[in-house]
Amino acid sequence: MAELIVNSRCRSSLRQTMDLILNVTFPVWGIASPLACVFLFLQWFASLQYPNGPGLFNNPAYIAIDLSYSVVCLLLKRTVTFDRISVDKSGIRLPRLMGMSVNLLPEILWKDVSHISAAVPSDGDLAKSQIVISVSRGPAVRLACSQLEPDFVEQFLLAVQMWAPQVCDESLNSMQNSLRLSASGSSQSSYTELWEEELGRRFAPTSYIPLEIGRVLRQSTLKVVNPLSSGGLSALYLCQLNGKELVVLKEAVIPESGTESVREKAREMFGREAHLLMKLDHGGIVHVLDFFSEGERNYLMLEYVNGVDLKQLVKQNGAQRESDVLEWAIQIAGSLKHLHEREQPIIHRDLTPDNIVLRNDGQTVIVDFGAANEFIGTATGTFVGKHSFIAPEQLRGKATTQSDIYAFGCTLFYLLTGSEPEALTASNPKELVPAISDELAELVESCTQLEVRDRYQSVAQMLPVLRRLAAQIMVA
Repeated sequence: MAELIVNSRCRSSLRQTMDLILNVTFPVWGIASPLACVFLFLQWFASLQYPNGPGLFNNPAYIAIDLSYSVVCLLLKRTVTFDRISVDKSGIRLPRLMGMSVNLLPEILWKDVSHISAAVPSDGDLAKSQIVISVSRGPAVRLACSQLEPDFVEQFLLAVQMWAPQVCDESLNSMQNSLRLSASGSSQSSYTELWEEELGRRFAPTSYIPLEIGRVLRQSTLKVVNPLSSGGLSALYLCQLNGKELVVLKEAVIPESGTESVREKAREMFGREAHLLMKLDHGGIVHVLDFFSEGERNYLMLEYVNGVDLKQLVKQNGAQRESDVLEWAIQIAGSLKHLHEREQPIIHRDLTPDNIVLRNDGQTVIVDFGAANEFIGTATGTFVGKHSFIAPEQLRGKATTQSDIYAFGCTLFYLLTGSEPEALTASNPKELVPAISDELAELVESCTQLEVRDRYQSVAQMLPVLRRLAAQIMVA
């Protein structure tokens, strides 16, 4: 199964110096020394057969010394060859040789990291900056930005915020802002755009001021740690609850325009939806912990799910294997089935790759609902959502459970092809990726039919087909 990994070559001066020396001396330790070792072995063996012969090189200690020299040089060459820094969901892997020192912690797990900060010189030169990783055991590790690939520093900062936000120092935000400014003058896309687009939610084009870092809410029990995204009349924040656990806060703002009756209706709908979501108990659906209002802003407090969302995964790794997509599809369909078959069915309304997180254990979790979108749409009279994944009837304000099936098909199309489907069109992934099996392509096309009656009528009807296709791939 594909996983998000960030890596970079480390241009260590110590490693480069040792590598140069070993390359220059290779004829000695790589050729002459092994040949000499063979010669010494033959001399020693001959001395056993002819004890009275010349005994200048008959001592086996010469063989051990010569062999040790070659082995040590070979191990050093192997050490200097591994020059990559790698960051993933479990932690950070570092090369042994960094800067002009030997690194004693080649692997640092996130659970062992106590603090990560940025050391930026007074002149603000990023090339002279360092990222300082403090660990619970041993000395702090310093990553010199000058020794890393340019894009990696930005990727590293964003990866740390996703996998270990609780240890991030505010100085990292300053470094990140400086990187954004430097990237804005470049013709290349910033990696910030690549990573944060997956956390973003597209809302109506009306601006408002998001909450600042450090703001406290909910009777001082909730503190904003880091804004994840904002746009239109909504935002997502990473927050700390009661000074301990991390949660995600989804904010929706009631616009000042519009009649009071419409705004009141929106409030009622938001509260009703929140009550329903809080009753959900399913491993594939994020837990809604609470909802509350402060001023003209309304909030859903959601469980923090550690992992990578599927849009981010595709952005980093491209179209996914059919076997992986089917495995995820079965899990997502099971979550939708739980929503749709409740006594009071819940329509998700916003099932897209960026709202589905792949957890570290391989389980998919739906992490956001369209409740806030419906809330804003009702209050403003404008449609809010991702048009490429929205069924025609939902655009007309008449969402049904089959609307989620349409979005499900669009999501599969994206995972299989790496491209967003064309809005309001029956999508067939085989047109872009001919290697996709006919049956899976037909399933996606059936899910994305424009008329509700032409789609699968329920997730329960579709699940056996997904399981059969997955079983066929396993057998093959």
